Amino acid sequence: MSIGNTKLHSKKLLLCLGLAFGVLGVIIPNTVSSQTTPVIRVLRVTAPGGTTFKREESWYLQARNITQPDQKCAVRSGDKFFVSSILSSNNSQVVSPTGNGERLRDYWEVTFEKPLPCNQQGDGRQTWFVFKSHVQQLQAVTVR
Repeated sequence: MSIGNTKLHSKKLLLCLGLAFGVLGVIIPNTVSSQTTPVIRVLRVTAPGGTTFKREESWYLQARNITQPDQKCAVRSGDKFFVSSILSSNNSQVVSPTGNGERLRDYWEVTFEKPLPCNQQGDGRQTWFVFKSHVQQLQAVTVR
């Protein structure tokens, strides 16, 4: 075997390894850079009439039927909030105990970074439920 063939095999090997790792990077996108880059999550209210964030105990009730002010927080269309997590239940079996047709899968469980404006004097809980179709989830990655 000559030296020229060795160089050719090295180039082929590097090319194949580069392609393999490139494909793996596309298939498995959670790379080290995405884990260390902070993601900013924002929830924007898109419903024309605004929406109401509700406590876990009241997620299935219509806002007008929630009588305790600390169980709901009405916000306007266009309002934006920084959130630390947004969880979705895909469990289609969880339905309203009142039989009003509400399903938990239609809501997001949202944890806010700061207390909501109407909960400044509240108990400090920052997790609320919101009807998915009333809001839009936005994400941004900080650029250094």
